[in-house]
Amino acid sequence: MSKTVRIMALLLALSLLVLAGCSNKTDNQQTGTQQTGTQPSTSSGSTGSTQGTTDTSADSNFNPEGYPIVNEKVSFSVLIENSDYHPSDMNEIPVVAKAEEITNVHINWIMPGSAGFNEKKSLMLASGDYPDMILHGCTDLEIAKYGSQGVFIPQQDLIEKYTVNLKRIYEENPKVKTFITAPDGNIYSTPRINEGPWMRQSGVGVINIKWLENLGLSMPTNIDEFYEVMLAFKNNDPDQNGQNDTIPITFQGASINHWSAFCYLFGSFGFSANTSHRDLIDGKVVLTAALDEWREAIMYVSKLYADGLIDPEGFTQTYPQFQAKISAEPFKVGYAGVWDLSTFTTQNAREDYDFVPPLKGPNGRNPVMNNSLLPGHDRSGVVITIACKLPHVAIRWIDYIYDTKNSMEWIEGEFDVRLQKQPEGYYIVAPPPEGMSVSQWRNANCPGESGSWAVFEKEYRETLRLPLTDRKVKFMDENTLQYFRENPCPPLFYTPEESEAMSQLDTDILAFVERKTAEWIVNGKAEEEWDSYLKELNKMGLQEWLKINQTAYERYISN
Repeated sequence: MSKTVRIMALLLALSLLVLAGCSNKTDNQQTGTQQTGTQPSTSSGSTGSTQGTTDTSADSNFNPEGYPIVNEKVSFSVLIENSDYHPSDMNEIPVVAKAEEITNVHINWIMPGSAGFNEKKSLMLASGDYPDMILHGCTDLEIAKYGSQGVFIPQQDLIEKYTVNLKRIYEENPKVKTFITAPDGNIYSTPRINEGPWMRQSGVGVINIKWLENLGLSMPTNIDEFYEVMLAFKNNDPDQNGQNDTIPITFQGASINHWSAFCYLFGSFGFSANTSHRDLIDGKVVLTAALDEWREAIMYVSKLYADGLIDPEGFTQTYPQFQAKISAEPFKVGYAGVWDLSTFTTQNAREDYDFVPPLKGPNGRNPVMNNSLLPGHDRSGVVITIACKLPHVAIRWIDYIYDTKNSMEWIEGEFDVRLQKQPEGYYIVAPPPEGMSVSQWRNANCPGESGSWAVFEKEYRETLRLPLTDRKVKFMDENTLQYFRENPCPPLFYTPEESEAMSQLDTDILAFVERKTAEWIVNGKAEEEWDSYLKELNKMGLQEWLKINQTAYERYISN
């Protein structure tokens, strides 16, 4: 081959390489799954790692600041746990369509519906046929597992480099960043934050104030007065119908510690009742159902039961049955634990019942209210998978949702459409049009509960009000906040190995606790069986349960 021919061949090869590079660049600007970025490794433990970052210096289509995010439209596939009330394509929702218009990012939504979501998610994760992102629906275990395996990419460096809203949220709320950080030190998901002030306390007690008035009784202030009032509700014909047909106390016994059971009353005995039976005392994680205060509380409730003051159907009735019973007119129930007055289905019930202020416990003991460290927070926001080749674009699209106004619209609908401005300056949710249910109205206007967002207490107090909750919020502000603990047990984030162990331990221990508690309420044997009960808990692995939780807590506070 002559020298001239060799030079021409070399020039031809170089020109083909250049053309191929140009072709790839053009393709990269059209889809979010074609640009090759830095793949995440599976190493762990460093929040300052370079995992999940992408070299964007050659991406002329990408704008690291401002909008649009990209000059030429790109697309991502996103799996979402949609409601049956959503349109068949989430892009038909105005706030979602607006996001595409502003960002220039198109989403191909994978929408299996709530009934088929978990099966679809599990199949995609098991097969390796990953979407670019999963929006709301990954459990803590999945986040920790698939993050450590490299299926979900770490987000912390992307957040630091390319976001405004997420970075602001983490800087202004360090507890949120701690909360969202996985056990290996990486951030694999964004949070979902719906921090309504009504969520700071999961359960409240309500009492029939018309009955108090009929009997000339005052609102009880301690557990002894509460007992006497319930006794009067049983024996003194409080509804004035001439019949002995009243129910002093009813409950819904899926869990004795649930807000619809005895959670609110238990606080009078000096511990924070919750369905996990987990709390923090002096820096140590405890099982509340192994505390002496728990035994005292059960003995008190057992006395109520023995005197015929507690509805025996409470142990087996479903939540709809419970709700129907407390709402049925004429009212037959004197007291119940509820989430809010909205648990009642009729306006008359909301007028005849009112909240019971926290009751002092034995010997004047101050109550402890069930408050959450991070109310309305969970970790199932948005994860980015290794299928996504434009993670820098994806994180900017995610960050758009976490703008304060955008989050409010993604959770409740458009301002000045579904959200109507009031003379006082705040917005409320408008009632649905005729022929449309509340759920249909909401899901036609926003992703709602299927979405990811961050709306903090400040926004709910100043901008987006839910008037149905105002009464509870006012009651809490005036009566219960003083009995909140400053440092309740945080929502712990377990490693996959810890999760596997805790799953079995919780199954055994918590089921045993619930069974024995129900038995003791009925048979009154909590005192005499207490020591054998503690021994059985230890046989079931209580010490391992405590050790795993303590390890997770210490890791949590070290983040």
